Amino acid sequence: MLTADCQTFGYPVPILASARGRCGAPTATRLGALAVAGSLLLLVAAIAIAAVVVIRWERLPVAPGDFTWLTKAMAECDAEAEKEPATVHFLVVPMASAPADDGRWKAKSLNNIGNAILLTQRDTIGGLEDGTLRISTEQYEFSVRDEATGGVYSLSPSIGVKKFLVPDADQIKEFKLQFRTGQIANEAAWGAAFQHRQGTCYWVNAIIGH
Repeated sequence: MLTADCQTFGYPVPILASARGRCGAPTATRLGALAVAGSLLLLVAAIAIAAVVVIRWERLPVAPGDFTWLTKAMAECDAEAEKEPATVHFLVVPMASAPADDGRWKAKSLNNIGNAILLTQRDTIGGLEDGTLRISTEQYEFSVRDEATGGVYSLSPSIGVKKFLVPDADQIKEFKLQFRTGQIANEAAWGAAFQHRQGTCYWVNAIIGH
């Protein structure tokens, strides 16, 4: 079957060839059928695309205290990523901080991704344990953009810590990240690009809403 790359997600979708009547022009009936068929194909493609992104693990916001469960989740994500190099692994840790601490955290930020501040594991665990950070209770949307194709993988609205997988992602060589929350009405900016290293779990430790 003849195929072409989907502009949004970069993988093949069928092309419907134009059917013609005996005089060489498309008939109204045939055009209507093609329109319906095209709509159905778009619906099927949308369903297939939604199935590409998998939520494997999640934990709702918790009170300050022992966060060994989080360091364990990070280690487990690393181990799973090594076993599944064709899949991109993201462990998303959405956090919130007091406005008075904004300057401190921005100074430590690895990369501003949209309206979020990205932190190291050490700063994340330390802040959560001493109470200067907390797991956010705000709903967020997390997106990944393949820089080569421009395809965007938008993950379902979420709350709390979640692990997201993008299977069969060998084609992703470089990507950018983005958070969207209810605090912003316009499109959030994308941060700097990350190089995709197969077998890596990306810990997205982010203070969102900034």
